[in-house]
Amino acid sequence: MKSSSNSRPAVTAMTVALAAGLALTGCAPASSNAEGGSGGGGSASGDTIKVGYIGPLTGGSASLGVPAQHGFELAVKHLNDSGELDRTIELVSVDDEADPTKSAAAAQRMITEDDVIAVLGGPNSGPVLANNPVITEAGVVQLITIAQADGLIDPESPGYDLTFQVTENNTYNVGATVQFFLDADYASICAVADTTEYGQSGIASIEAVFADNGLDVTQTVSHEVNATDLTPQVLSLRDAGCESIYLFSYGQDAAVFMKTVNQIGWDVDVIGGRALNQAAFLSIAGDAGDGLIFPSVIDLDKASTKDFIDAYTEEYGADDDPAHTFSALAYDSMMMLAEGLKGSDYEGGQALADALGEVTLDDAVSGRDGSSLSFGFGDHRAPSDDFQTFWTIEDGEFAMYRNDVPSTRP
Repeated sequence: MKSSSNSRPAVTAMTVALAAGLALTGCAPASSNAEGGSGGGGSASGDTIKVGYIGPLTGGSASLGVPAQHGFELAVKHLNDSGELDRTIELVSVDDEADPTKSAAAAQRMITEDDVIAVLGGPNSGPVLANNPVITEAGVVQLITIAQADGLIDPESPGYDLTFQVTENNTYNVGATVQFFLDADYASICAVADTTEYGQSGIASIEAVFADNGLDVTQTVSHEVNATDLTPQVLSLRDAGCESIYLFSYGQDAAVFMKTVNQIGWDVDVIGGRALNQAAFLSIAGDAGDGLIFPSVIDLDKASTKDFIDAYTEEYGADDDPAHTFSALAYDSMMMLAEGLKGSDYEGGQALADALGEVTLDDAVSGRDGSSLSFGFGDHRAPSDDFQTFWTIEDGEFAMYRNDVPSTRP
């Protein structure tokens, strides 16, 4: 469902900047002594605007956080090279190691020391829940780029007016994925998830969406993140007679699960959550993940997506983000922020939030061909209908599976 409101100009800044970035070399130098954005929502003074990114650059979630950082960097390079903005953007990145306490501390530092005009939230829902109050209480806008828990956008939250989610949430993913379970008509569907906010909110979404579709979850098992042995969980599900598994864990844990399924010779259909787009999943699971289906935001039939993948691969290599999901969402997030900054005349705070409400990307690099990203839907969540695609693993490699499964904004 593409927005058609005449009050929200549809922009294709991403296409312009991407084309310019491919034609130019080098990044416009950032001024080392210019002031960034004011934490209280004031305008940026000087030639440089500082934008913060908080995410896991080390540890088990680094294969989500590092590609996101690279997606931001590529967008900044393209924006600065193109001269589209009247300012130079400087990205300030902090590693929170996917730790909520460290993430909140990083947010405090960005507000008080780095003077960022906005913060781009990372891929882990728990840390985003921890850092968002710090950011928004200081009057600074946060764009959540990858994290998916439904509760990250809460109209009852004091920080709602300054919080935006570029990615689709868990219920959106599950709402599209449930069709595979309906089509197969399994007698027994079971679920496994880690104990993070992502995993547990995912289980809640699965149970709610399944109930709406007349399906039951026969058994659910959980595990700690960064697990090294999931044999008890796998045996429990096998012994319960599960015909199919909904796997809602982060990449390396999901890989351990699939390798264990393979090792015990259990023939069971597995459908996963979007975290399986991680390079860490592929590197650990290898062909043990063959046949697994999971949601994505990458449509290889879409021209802007192919251009982005080519540019990203040239800059960072084909193995940096092999499914392209996290880097693409980061790239689009920076492009939406850039349009918001132009619309607010480079002011932060509520002026930036208001301007973001007018931004639509009709040719984003993420999302199915024909979808759009817009905060003008009224709920601060950007993806339109039919944003979702599905990918699989073939011979130990990521491959697009389908881009025709209907997906509806929840």
